[in-house]
Amino acid sequence: MNWKVCWENSLAGRACAGLRRYSRYSRLRGFFYDVPVHHRPAVYEHSLVVRLVSRLAAAAAAPLEKAAGAVRRGLPASRVHNARVPGWLSASRLYAALAGVRVETLLWAVVLYVVLDYAFRTLPAASSLAPVWDELLLLVIAALWPVQMALRGRLAYRRTQVDMPVFIFIGVSLVLFFLRSPDTGLAMEGLRVYLQYVLWFFVGSNLLLNLAQCRALVRGMVAVAALIAAHGVYQYIIGVEMPAGWVDAAEAGVRTRVYSIIGSPNVLGSFLVLFIPVTLSQFLSSSRRGTRYLYLACLALMAFCLVVTYSRGAWAALAGALLVYSLLYNWRMLAALAAGAALAPQIFPGIVSRLTYLLSPAYLASSQRAGRLARWQVALDKVRDNPLAGEGFGRFGGAVAARHIPGSFYVDNFYLKTAVEAGLLGLAALLWLLLSVVRCGLSAAARLRDGYLKLLAVGILSGLVGVMLHNGVENIFEVPMMCTYFWLLAGFLAALPFIDPAAGE
Repeated sequence: MNWKVCWENSLAGRACAGLRRYSRYSRLRGFFYDVPVHHRPAVYEHSLVVRLVSRLAAAAAAPLEKAAGAVRRGLPASRVHNARVPGWLSASRLYAALAGVRVETLLWAVVLYVVLDYAFRTLPAASSLAPVWDELLLLVIAALWPVQMALRGRLAYRRTQVDMPVFIFIGVSLVLFFLRSPDTGLAMEGLRVYLQYVLWFFVGSNLLLNLAQCRALVRGMVAVAALIAAHGVYQYIIGVEMPAGWVDAAEAGVRTRVYSIIGSPNVLGSFLVLFIPVTLSQFLSSSRRGTRYLYLACLALMAFCLVVTYSRGAWAALAGALLVYSLLYNWRMLAALAAGAALAPQIFPGIVSRLTYLLSPAYLASSQRAGRLARWQVALDKVRDNPLAGEGFGRFGGAVAARHIPGSFYVDNFYLKTAVEAGLLGLAALLWLLLSVVRCGLSAAARLRDGYLKLLAVGILSGLVGVMLHNGVENIFEVPMMCTYFWLLAGFLAALPFIDPAAGE
């Protein structure tokens, strides 16, 4: 009996086929798989909004165009342009390396963010730069980028589906800042959490130029994540000490929770959730056996390290990320995901104690008394008091409030924290922005034809979704390292459809 033919001719099979055909033209699918800006029809290009924005952009760019022309005309006759480099220097490798430096080269500093940040925090000679080095890096890129474009004779900016939601999110945040800032200094510090790191999106979306650069940067990120995971595994082997509050006394089988150089098991777990799907895409798209084995080893390290963080939120976030990955790539991966979930407790007994304690009456009572549930209830009460505009940035539930307001605590839910500080208006703007990132990723994954780029889009989107999910039980977006990686990869995701695979090598 041909079961496929039976299914196709059955009432249920015909109903499913009809729903699939209908879904292609539904508004919901149209929202998530919207045609990217550079593929939209001419009707869009001639719409009133686009023409108005284009004219404003042209007016703003006119002074830069004139300045660029003056620079190009002045260079041929300038002393700097005509200066002669000594032969011994021009023939050196150092000179060749320096001559090849471009603004996009600075992306490597962002790839190495977690390592550089640790170095700045721990080395006495560099400790003074620890609080500001990433801001300085962003400012340097923002300053050199237009200069480099002017010298190249072409001012270019990539318009993506996420641009407008970013601008609206920034605008709403600024309006709320001016409306609700009982303490301006505190509000400025709280606002920075929301606005500074989202700017890395524009860096990623505009400085990812070709396939060769894309491959190199992604490989660099995977290598950094694998090294961080290897250090976490080393901590587990030696049984590194941890604070007593990281594990309740009722949980047996958990001898340590690793944190690598990041300092927090939960943040380390979120870091791995972001990069495990990207590494999986590298593994699946690799054609060389040796390279595939190398990526498989990296995946094993990251998965083992994630398990021994004993971060339940990160485990759930990875499950969500891999579910998205399976649905976008191959639904048969769900079987492997289920098998891994069934085998993990047999290998790591601590998983069972962590999960069963989460469902126990003792945990529920403890959480309602002084844990997450109690903190979430406080947050909900505050949202009811100021539902629209919130209490003001920096005043509740996060690192800024913990530093400046006595008795403050982490609410362990970034979305609830946002609702309290920025009200339902700020939360709506944030959720629309994150939904737009998902929409952009789905659109890119659906339209990319190059196998490597398509798989990379699926991996990046899955990792981003995992971090979004983890923010439901942690304040991950308050961690500068995680926020920088998140928005840089979101920018890369938006830039992938602009890359020409044929001109990438």
